[in-house]
Amino acid sequence: MNTQRIAFSKTDLASRKTAAIERKSLESALSFGKVEIDLNNVDSISESYSDELFGVLVAKHGLEPFLTQVKILNAKDSILKSIAIVIQRRESERKKPSLNKAAIA
Repeated sequence: MNTQRIAFSKTDLASRKTAAIERKSLESALSFGKVEIDLNNVDSISESYSDELFGVLVAKHGLEPFLTQVKILNAKDSILKSIAIVIQRRESERKKPSLNKAAIA
């Protein structure tokens, strides 16, 4: 299995729209193998960016595949915390049983 490295040149990642574009590229890379995401140049990341890039992946594919295929490198503690928060939230939402609307009616 191939491993591809993705590095960000921007120091501040904040736009959900930009993160959605990056996520699509990341999903494409994941179809060929594992991905290392190098956040060495990144000084800050917004929660919305983290959610769109990482949280949506967990929501769509699950925590285990994410942890198996994605490795985050050189991230500051504050960035790791932001990523961990959205991953935990998305995984909790994914595991919640959906309400059966017919049972409520």
